[in-house]
Amino acid sequence: MDPKQLRELARRSLCETGCTIFEMAAIWYWNTEALKSLIVRFDGRHLLEQELERGGVICVCPHWGNWEVASFAFGLNYKATALYDARRLADHVDHVTEMRSRFGLSMASILPSGLKVLLRALRSSEVVLVLPDQVPTRGKNVIVKFMEVEAVTTTIVQSLSQHTGASIVMLTFERVPNGFHIRVEPMSPAVLDGDPSISAQTINDEIARAIQRDPAQYQWEYKRFRRIPGLDYYS
Repeated sequence: MDPKQLRELARRSLCETGCTIFEMAAIWYWNTEALKSLIVRFDGRHLLEQELERGGVICVCPHWGNWEVASFAFGLNYKATALYDARRLADHVDHVTEMRSRFGLSMASILPSGLKVLLRALRSSEVVLVLPDQVPTRGKNVIVKFMEVEAVTTTIVQSLSQHTGASIVMLTFERVPNGFHIRVEPMSPAVLDGDPSISAQTINDEIARAIQRDPAQYQWEYKRFRRIPGLDYYS
């Protein structure tokens, strides 16, 4: 990208971030019927339900569009649990958790107790949502490339699948006129590779592919490139 294109992407990204903030108020407080009207299109529902017939399903859900839509889109229709990082929520964790779970979506912390919740859910043939582009906790990551730049990347998706036999799909909530376009899509078989680095690289490549649909809708403020040896701190 040339400097002009970068400036335009930055401008549009700020606008999309503003939309995300205002949408959260609607998602947290509107009634059920009003929220249902925001689902403009839902592709891949058949794929999701087909995989659920076989067992648990891990939905890799990047911070592209607005994943908060899952609280009603999945909470109303499936037994689903989302993994979240309470560290960023500080004193607001109880309120945020209450709002995200008001339609039935369960929330599980990244703490060991939360991981046990995810394992139980997958073994019960339920849906688990993992947001794979946050900086992961130490000991549960590898360094692989994200858009050609080295990034600390979680290995929890591969680990959960190996322990439970769960399938893995991509889940996105794209912002479109009048609402959201939900997509459940198959991922490359390499995501199931026994090598954590190959699995993590596959996830990063799949996220990058989704982002290319509209790069401005990705939450670039997430610090994907922290804790890289020789480039940033690693402590």
